[in-house]
Amino acid sequence: MMLAFALASMGNRVVVLDSDKQRSAADWFDDAGGDIGFDVRSVPTDRTLNTALSQYDDYDYVLVDTPPGSNSIVEVASRAADLVLIPTGVSPLDMKRTQATLDSFEGSNIPVAVVLVNVDKREKLLDLAEENLSANSRAALADTIIPTRAATRGAGGTIPRITTKPFQEWVDLAEELKEAF
Repeated sequence: MMLAFALASMGNRVVVLDSDKQRSAADWFDDAGGDIGFDVRSVPTDRTLNTALSQYDDYDYVLVDTPPGSNSIVEVASRAADLVLIPTGVSPLDMKRTQATLDSFEGSNIPVAVVLVNVDKREKLLDLAEENLSANSRAALADTIIPTRAATRGAGGTIPRITTKPFQEWVDLAEELKEAF
């Protein structure tokens, strides 16, 4: 959602397709009153996601929030993607899950990038994660690192002032993605 806010703040037409059964993006949209600067639609199955993807060709960015462990939904989303962006933390468990996700794209031509999120930049684990991911030839590692911040954790269900300092890295990530793609 924070990336969607950042992209929308730059004047882009954005939609978020929430295919995660937790409905966090859709709930955020509802809790914020529905008028947040971009569209959010709940698409909980691979079939509803596939249908929705064909309806948003005129948008600048279609972001799909996929659930972990749902291969069919991830497959539908990735087939339509110009880029698969994998957000991850830096813990060893995060790295293991991220590697499994990267392995699932082996042999495909879909561009994949990883962005480190919710990171304490003082942690030694950050250096290890960057080293591991930089060595991976299958995915690019975003230059922008999203630090752990109370402002981000508390933003759910609100319309954050995305262009203010507590959220600057999200705007930086949006700019990095726009430049790369």
